[in-house]
Amino acid sequence: MTEATTETETFYMTRLWLRLRRLMELARALHLPVRSLDENYIVHCALCELFGHDAPSPFCIEGSDGRFLRTLGYSGSTLEELEDTARANASPLAYQIPEWSRSAEKPMPVCLPEGARLTFSLRACPVVRKSSPDKRGRGGEVDAFLARVWEVDDPEVPVDREEVYRDWLADQLDRRGGARLLSAGLERFSIERMIRRDHSPERKPATIKRPDATLAGTLEVTDSEKFSQLLRRGLGRHKSFGFGMLKIRPAGGR
Repeated sequence: MTEATTETETFYMTRLWLRLRRLMELARALHLPVRSLDENYIVHCALCELFGHDAPSPFCIEGSDGRFLRTLGYSGSTLEELEDTARANASPLAYQIPEWSRSAEKPMPVCLPEGARLTFSLRACPVVRKSSPDKRGRGGEVDAFLARVWEVDDPEVPVDREEVYRDWLADQLDRRGGARLLSAGLERFSIERMIRRDHSPERKPATIKRPDATLAGTLEVTDSEKFSQLLRRGLGRHKSFGFGMLKIRPAGGR
């Protein structure tokens, strides 16, 4: 199954309730560093163990009640199809992670009219990629805010993080098409330690630091089909690790 979405394809928003105890058991079974493990990474691992290439992505973690993590994700498969995939391919441990009876889905609109205004919430990893190191040896994947600070290169000139991330989001939308940004504010920000596997043959887990920002605001649909693709594919980097899911509502709606 591919990410590409055409005008007539349906995709779904799926809510899963994931048992925290089973998630930790899976982490230990995968030989992951449980004490330093971030929730996004273990959910990514669980979804891959359950659904393989059909895993909901992008996804986001809504919260926890101490026993369950609530997750939302976009998927090209129905909940019934996802459960069938897990039943056929997942290990018994992985299959017991979701509480299937509490899971739910809804089909997403595939043809929002051009000109429609929507409020949105987005948990993003606002980074930019530098193709080569600068004169100080800085390169690779960099926080968009730090990249702007380095570009300005003047401690007397203030750089506003919210403004930088707003520009980053506007650029993401311009590049992908389908919507234009009308307004955006930074609701939450932190620098998070994230677990990723390195590129060694053993695929050892390594810790990296990346910005974790929640942006909320208003956008306008400019192309119905491209906007549907935008929702399905997500925005920015690390989309299969809990970032990039654009959650939308009609502007002015409850």
